[in-house]
Amino acid sequence: MAVTRRNISFSTVDGITLRGWFYSAGGSAKRPCIIMAHGLAGLKEQFLPSFAERFQAAGYAVLVYDHRNWGSSDGLPRSETDPIQQARDFSDAFDFVASLEEVDNAKIVYWGSSMSGGAVLYAAALDKRIRAVISQVPFVSGESISPLFAKMGPSIYASRQHVKAGSAPALMKMFPETSEDTDPSTIMHDPNLIPSLKALEAQNLSFSSSVTPQTLLHLFGFEPLAFVHRIAPTALFIVVADTDNTAGTSGQLKAYASAYEPKRMVLLEESGHFDVYYGEGFEKNIKAQLNFLKEFCI
Repeated sequence: MAVTRRNISFSTVDGITLRGWFYSAGGSAKRPCIIMAHGLAGLKEQFLPSFAERFQAAGYAVLVYDHRNWGSSDGLPRSETDPIQQARDFSDAFDFVASLEEVDNAKIVYWGSSMSGGAVLYAAALDKRIRAVISQVPFVSGESISPLFAKMGPSIYASRQHVKAGSAPALMKMFPETSEDTDPSTIMHDPNLIPSLKALEAQNLSFSSSVTPQTLLHLFGFEPLAFVHRIAPTALFIVVADTDNTAGTSGQLKAYASAYEPKRMVLLEESGHFDVYYGEGFEKNIKAQLNFLKEFCI
């Protein structure tokens, strides 16, 4: 089927307008719907359309949107991520798609990747209205990056003081932002990111990984691993990259082990954190996700 999508917007419970695209599955029958949002500093334009188009072609409606404070969505401070708040926003996205004539509100799926992969685990533990949840290379534990907090804690709290005094927060650069970027001030270094940046550049898409210092404080306190056992009886699918140096393979496997049935997992061999978004890694990934959806959401 031809790719069709329309611009949409919806409000959160606290009055923030979030914006994105709705991919209709077509036809007159109500269809299952997948709600998708990107990771830590991502935007809806970055790789998510590839997933949405494959889901749409398989007969699913899809909502793709920018998190609050990012991209086309409203919210302040800009470039600030709070994954617990993002998890709550998924419930507002649910309310929006459930109101659409073309959506079967008994077959709505939460989908998240990387940081939002953790957010959907948290959301699914609480919101039992959904049929299933897909968590792709998720960040599952703020405790796992506690050495980084020990290093950066003083500067984070100093930033809070500056903000209270009326200054704009000085952004922190999490990852390289181009395939040629060698900035030593970057907080995290994963060589696996570079090929994905080249893939974005080939599509004339930019990537900005700068976040507010308070983002890091939110991450250090985010612990979806502590909630994953509460997801059942909602069906869970976790995508794990076997050499994930960004979100951590071992944590993802621990999250899967902690979850109750029904659950499924795919372990993508010889794959890093960013390989799941494009190329051969994407093809293996999307086929596994479609198989899961066929089992639990048709």
